Amino acid sequence: MSNQKKRPEVVAIYAEVSEFLAGKEFAFLLNFGGLTVAQISDLRRQLSGKGARMMVIKNAFIAKALGERGIAFPEGVLSGPTAVIAGQGDIADAAKTVVDFVKKNEKASIKAGLMADAVITEAQVNTLSELISLAAQQARLLGTLQAPASKMARVLQAKVDKEGAPASADGSADGTPAA
Repeated sequence: MSNQKKRPEVVAIYAEVSEFLAGKEFAFLLNFGGLTVAQISDLRRQLSGKGARMMVIKNAFIAKALGERGIAFPEGVLSGPTAVIAGQGDIADAAKTVVDFVKKNEKASIKAGLMADAVITEAQVNTLSELISLAAQQARLLGTLQAPASKMARVLQAKVDKEGAPASADGSADGTPAA
């Protein structure tokens, strides 16, 4: 850029873009050309529950903000209308939301993505969307950890049911003192 003084509104917009992209665990670049305001609003609503936000950003601002972090996209990615979906949390869940949206809205397409500071392709974003969500993985792990204890409890309960209630120390079956 030239040595001319930058306009304050440009500086403010760039600062907002830099802040939006800073500290995000993932980002997806979406070509949104041809979508209606209602469709874009629907995607924003879906993303709000996934720990992600969408912002339409000028390609030059994306290139500059990410370039300062040493990130560069392949040639052609930063052309045409670009929306950036960025967030923190479950990348698989957010990727699934974006991929499902693109499947329903043929005018939209995934350009590329970021996972931490690594550039990922559209195919890799599609692969991420097929992974099990973090919540489902946690539930599966919890079930696996609880299985031995549950099995042991069922075995003990079956033994009690078969043999009857154990007698208490004073000889009564229900633990009440004998008369």
